[in-house]
Amino acid sequence: MDIIWTEEALKRVSNAPDFVRPGILKLMPRRARERGIKTITSEFLTEIRNESMLLAARRMKNMGFEELQMGAFDRAREKMKGARKQEALDLMESLLKSREKANELIIEKFQKYFQELPPGAEGKLVWTKSAEERLQKAPPFVRDMARQAIEDFAEGKGAREITPELIEEAMETIVPKGSRPAKGD
Repeated sequence: MDIIWTEEALKRVSNAPDFVRPGILKLMPRRARERGIKTITSEFLTEIRNESMLLAARRMKNMGFEELQMGAFDRAREKMKGARKQEALDLMESLLKSREKANELIIEKFQKYFQELPPGAEGKLVWTKSAEERLQKAPPFVRDMARQAIEDFAEGKGAREITPELIEEAMETIVPKGSRPAKGD
């Protein structure tokens, strides 16, 4: 399947740091094919970025961090072996050190992912805190069945995290339109 990029998506990628750009250009078509998407849009970039940030937050939590800190690079160097990984860590640290003001914004944004990540989220699929809260609004007798259906939907789509948006998408696919409660119920 041929994958095309929107102008807006390509512009976003051109603004990414040099060391990240090749990875984005390689990853996005692969993720698009996995999900049956033919056009890479800015929204799709955001979706995959969110998944990647959540995955990175999970890995950092597994290393013992509860928030993003510059000291994480030293701990990551101890844990991650291999010249390519070490080089990537050096590039990231160098970039972050060279743009202190921007780092505050990145760290603030990244903290959201730490807060969204539930404890013990080492499995393949991760439920964000807000997605779990949404599931708790379902009647108790359907929660287990709903959880399984949503996870099956997410896995079929190739998603790595379950968000309220993914739940909404699953509901639109799984539950017949006439059976869904009206918005705001």
